[in-house]
Amino acid sequence: MDPFERILPNKAQVQEIAARPVQFTEVHRVLTIPQTPAIGIVTVQSTAAVELKVGGSALASRSVLRVRNPDPSIPVRIGGSAITESTGDLLEPFETIEILLDKTVPVSIYGRSTGYEVSLEVMES
Repeated sequence: MDPFERILPNKAQVQEIAARPVQFTEVHRVLTIPQTPAIGIVTVQSTAAVELKVGGSALASRSVLRVRNPDPSIPVRIGGSAITESTGDLLEPFETIEILLDKTVPVSIYGRSTGYEVSLEVMES
């Protein structure tokens, strides 16, 4: 067997794939924004945890923190200031997480890359 036949589909396999297209379900999302949001980019590295906030300080009375990892290959860790490259909640590539916060209690959330530098999309509201 040709080595390329192991990784590339042959004509019969391509016809079989074309005959059975994958059905995708439409996704409807409701986005609730309780106050005027602050939107920005926060760059995280593997060397230290960085607070996930837009600008110099976190938005006062924020109740929602949305973080999106637009990187195609590097996951990011999310958690408290003590997170490492191997501890904390994992935010996979292209994943978005929504953290609901008590607006009466200020909470600092940190991010840290598991590899090279990643620019996270952050929205506070």
